[in-house]
Amino acid sequence: MMSIITNIKNAPSVVSALRQFGAMPKRDQQALMALSIALMLAILYFLIWSPAHDFSKTQETNLKNSQALLSWVQANEGIAKSLASNTGNNNASKILDSQSLVSTVSANAQKHKIKLKRFEPSGDRKVRVWLEKVPFNTIIVWLRDLNATYNIEVSQVSIDKDEKGGLVNVRLTLKG
Repeated sequence: MMSIITNIKNAPSVVSALRQFGAMPKRDQQALMALSIALMLAILYFLIWSPAHDFSKTQETNLKNSQALLSWVQANEGIAKSLASNTGNNNASKILDSQSLVSTVSANAQKHKIKLKRFEPSGDRKVRVWLEKVPFNTIIVWLRDLNATYNIEVSQVSIDKDEKGGLVNVRLTLKG
């Protein structure tokens, strides 16, 4: 460690800078020292403390958003479980082909005042559906009705919370 400091002190550019500093008037030396300290503090603030502080605030916001989403999911857990328990209902009518499945899903969505953003047949007796900014509870009731009335089941689902509370964006695959 001492050899590194000695090597730095003996470097030609450092020796030259120290000679020039020693040749300056006392007032200039003090001003240069104050300027150096101010520069070091500015570097510490802008390169270390400020980015760390901003990162900390961003992570606090992310944590609060995640906790709010968790609370929302936990509050709606019962509705989702009741929908899952109703999938075994065999009294419902059967859908025979993908075309009638699409028309049935579309008509039933209109009945529940749900606007389908996009839908497309997906293989034998399956349809993919995209919904945006729809109340979560409305979707649960709609899916329960599809299952109870037509024996249409959800085979895949992806639900994302929208910025507005209670609204969700949904991608799902229904199977008849």
